[in-house]
Amino acid sequence: MQLKILYVEDNKVNAMVMDRMLSQNGSNIIIAENGKEAIDIAQKNELDLILLDINLGKNQMDGCQVLKKLQELQVVKTTPVFAVTAYAMPGDEKHFKNIGFDQYFSKPIDFPQLRSEIDKLKL
Repeated sequence: MQLKILYVEDNKVNAMVMDRMLSQNGSNIIIAENGKEAIDIAQKNELDLILLDINLGKNQMDGCQVLKKLQELQVVKTTPVFAVTAYAMPGDEKHFKNIGFDQYFSKPIDFPQLRSEIDKLKL
């Protein structure tokens, strides 16, 4: 089963690596560079998963603000959202899950672990 995954990431290299890694499993990856673009894509597409970076650059919504907008729009009611972030301090995982992320992955990404969580969505 091919999954449609939105990856929200302002760093082009990180986006390219994620696209390459997840495309190997047959997933269809859509890249958004900022929160506004992510919200537009999420409203116009049926997605199986959203991977959302937290720090999306200066003068941009951060990933937590994007998640809140997606929650307000009911987009994430049936679409899981995983935090993908450089925030890796003790307590960060609990914090991000408490605000509504379904999963948390700190960078650098453990791709086998990420694939394992994504495979659970295919069941």
